[in-house]
Amino acid sequence: MVTIRQGMMKDCTDLLEVYQGTRWFYRTREGGYTTVEQIKEEHRGAAFARWGWLVAEEKGRVVGEIVFRTEKNPIAGKIGIIRNLDIDVRQQKETIGTKLTRAAEGALKKKKVVRVVATTPPAAYNYWMKVKYFARGSIANLRISLNKVPEKRTNKVKTIKIKDPQKLPKSMKFSNIAYPSALAELAGNVIDGRSKGILLEFQSDGRVIGVGVVVRRNTKTASFVADVTKKGIGFADIVISRTARSAIPWKVKSVETTIPKDQVDVYTSFAKWSFELSTDIPVTRLL
Repeated sequence: MVTIRQGMMKDCTDLLEVYQGTRWFYRTREGGYTTVEQIKEEHRGAAFARWGWLVAEEKGRVVGEIVFRTEKNPIAGKIGIIRNLDIDVRQQKETIGTKLTRAAEGALKKKKVVRVVATTPPAAYNYWMKVKYFARGSIANLRISLNKVPEKRTNKVKTIKIKDPQKLPKSMKFSNIAYPSALAELAGNVIDGRSKGILLEFQSDGRVIGVGVVVRRNTKTASFVADVTKKGIGFADIVISRTARSAIPWKVKSVETTIPKDQVDVYTSFAKWSFELSTDIPVTRLL
């Protein structure tokens, strides 16, 4: 019999075996998941504290997990986000994934969520269709040489660097033009010390109109996420440009970001970005 319950750090011992089967393509450069400590690192810190975490236990062993949370969206209201669903590869034909998914939906529904979104690789899309999640939109990966990002000068927008944050700023708990959860996850990696990066807020007339996070990936590349509030839509190019250009002191050659495909025009309106569609698929379900 499968029991769905709250995840605990001791479950990471069993999850190591689960991850080795489901995430063999992750952490390739680091040699894959080889220690329980690597799994624990995935489940601690200021960023993870905001996520719901459920596991599936069978005969005293954890055989799967689901991680999820809520986020504000100016158009859809409060949405639910499923970050990952991992099931022991030896039991993926059973109903464990469905039970975890429905349990997460139940927890999200109690928080007044009416729409849940997830991101799936093509190989897992059939599962999401079976549990009534359907593709909606596409994901775009953008890249540009840093020296081709135009500098946006204006006294109307003030850039503020957030120094030594201990938790995720309230201004970063939403998505508008950014891909759902991308901003919070990247900011969380900086706050928890997993990545070297910078957190930014942009203000106009004393009000936050945009936010940005940029991290150094390697000596040549930085990644960033930029977003704006409803009142900041008209300043989107400034927020994007300034977030990307904050990587200049690292002397990287290029910057990259991942966004919803329907927001590509916001980026290409002021710079020439290289563009490719991601193979990952956004899926959604109304509760």
